[in-house]
Amino acid sequence: MLKVVLFALLAAVAVVLLRQFKSDLALAVAVCSGIALTAVACESLFDVVYSMYGLSSAAGLDGQSVACVVKVVGIGYVAEFTDNVCRDAEVKGVGDKVLLAGKVAILLCVLPVVKQLFSLLSEVAL
Repeated sequence: MLKVVLFALLAAVAVVLLRQFKSDLALAVAVCSGIALTAVACESLFDVVYSMYGLSSAAGLDGQSVACVVKVVGIGYVAEFTDNVCRDAEVKGVGDKVLLAGKVAILLCVLPVVKQLFSLLSEVAL
């Protein structure tokens, strides 16, 4: 974690300094450093995903529920990252639309699980 923090601080300083002279280069450094930091974070996420699949199979759950959770988290992270890049590029409106699209994608992703839940509830009610 210390390496991540140091890298982020160096990238932030570089972006602040570059904004004074070359704003287009500052944006490129911000985006590249964001991608690098996200890639480092995603390495740890793979262990979490594998653990979730292991726990779900041990509990006798189908993989569809875990896949849905993983997709929702991924959509959320990608949408937030893209929104932050848009804010850095000073196009907040575009970032807001990305967040909206991410929310719609999440709703579409969880729809099969919601259908299963309602089906299960209707069986129990009978």
